[in-house]
Amino acid sequence: MSALPTRIEKEAGQRLTPLQIFDITAARETTLSRLLMLYISTGLLFMLLPGTFLGVWNLVAISSHRAADSVSPAWIQAHGHAQIFGWIGTFILGIGFYSIPKLRRLNSFALSAVWSSWGLWTSGVTLRWLTSVYQWQWRTLLPLSATLELAAFAIFFRTVSGHRPQDSDKSKLDEMGICGHRGVCGVVPHASG
Repeated sequence: MSALPTRIEKEAGQRLTPLQIFDITAARETTLSRLLMLYISTGLLFMLLPGTFLGVWNLVAISSHRAADSVSPAWIQAHGHAQIFGWIGTFILGIGFYSIPKLRRLNSFALSAVWSSWGLWTSGVTLRWLTSVYQWQWRTLLPLSATLELAAFAIFFRTVSGHRPQDSDKSKLDEMGICGHRGVCGVVPHASG
């Protein structure tokens, strides 16, 4: 067994058996996978219901009147917002929460941040869509929806970029070339002695 503790052991504050490490990792991976599916399902709902439905409705109205100005600009904006932020933005957040910490080998983060971001983002996009379509109290609700979306993105950004491994050692990168092999890519290994 290695003398150096793993990240999971550092977070737990004690030595763990390989089976305990596996169980902790498997439970977290299962939870993250479920959260990813939640984000993807939410994105698909935004794509199908407000995005596609309103887009088809707009096209039918335009074609029946043979005039692009027959549709309210707010409805066109609602359709665009539901498509761009509703499903593409939701996909990006979900995939980002799932994959970026793994790719960057970041420390574990609180899963409550993922839930909070999902709740704020979904509420903001839904509120924006409803406000644009029905135009009820839009002077208050449009800024509120933007604030909710911005808060969700801020949580996402802080979560995936704010965590840095505590023991990252730049000297390892100095000895390694850009491509990761000693003495290759124009980087000469440091001479010892």
